[in-house]
Amino acid sequence: MNFKTNILIIISVFIYKMNAQNIQNVHQKIDTSYFVKIGGIDQYVSLKGIKNKPVVLYLHGGPGAAASAHSEKITASLEQDFLVIHWDQRGAGKTLKQNNIKQRPTLALMQSDAEELLNYILNTFHRQQIILVANSWGTSLAFHLSETHPDKISTLVAISPIVNLLSSQKSLNKMLIRHFRKSKNQKAVTQLKTINIPYHNAKDMAIQFKWFSEYQGESINDTLYSQYSQFFEQWYTKWGLLYSQLYKVNRLKIRPLLQCRTIVFYGDKDYTAYYKLSKKFFKGIKSKEKEIYRFNDVGHQIPMEASNRMQELLLKVLLKGNYN
Repeated sequence: MNFKTNILIIISVFIYKMNAQNIQNVHQKIDTSYFVKIGGIDQYVSLKGIKNKPVVLYLHGGPGAAASAHSEKITASLEQDFLVIHWDQRGAGKTLKQNNIKQRPTLALMQSDAEELLNYILNTFHRQQIILVANSWGTSLAFHLSETHPDKISTLVAISPIVNLLSSQKSLNKMLIRHFRKSKNQKAVTQLKTINIPYHNAKDMAIQFKWFSEYQGESINDTLYSQYSQFFEQWYTKWGLLYSQLYKVNRLKIRPLLQCRTIVFYGDKDYTAYYKLSKKFFKGIKSKEKEIYRFNDVGHQIPMEASNRMQELLLKVLLKGNYN
């Protein structure tokens, strides 16, 4: 074997190794978590998936109901085709544990956090756009990002979207009163009539929750009701200010032009984010590309009530997209 042949072999091996390394880098798997300084505090993010695939940011519900701890029920199916990021928002999950902050979050503060995280993701992973998948309260942040940074969002999947909180709760209470009148449950009717909407306190929330649970076939005895009341009291003390601000949002009137592809998932038994409002909102969306999907016999918590169906559909609709 002559010198020239040896050089060619060495070059060929070098090119092969470089190509193999490039392939490995392109398909490099990520499974990590850490804290990012967002809004002046350490906020928790977890990342799972393939490094150079399109980025999916999941915005959890609540507020205060972090989803990163059970991400396998929500986004595991996406991890072979996307880089999936879960974020424990201010006041939730590991972000809450990391920061001893008693400040009551506002809608503006949460929106600011979301914008800062969006820019962090784009800069860190060298992206022009990301995909948003948002559930319940998280859709409020997702709509804000889509409206204020339209060039940075390629696709928005709104699951059980918060369209008009005030109207949803009024519709729910009217439906419950009709139901219990028909079944001649005067105690329920009397208590439901005492509720203030918008809620004035945690008691309003607890009463409506009790009778909605009864409507769904789950009886709540006095002991359990007392436990729920304590939970709602703690929750309302922290989130009541933000909740009152959400009452002022009516997306049936705003109807902005959403430049991104917009997808809505709704449960046909959702009274928390009233499903009829979701359908009405979808019809009014001004978007170049929009789709809506119904989950039969499912209420508000699609990620928990219909996890497998939701993941299958998420993967299907997202794989149809064109991403940078």
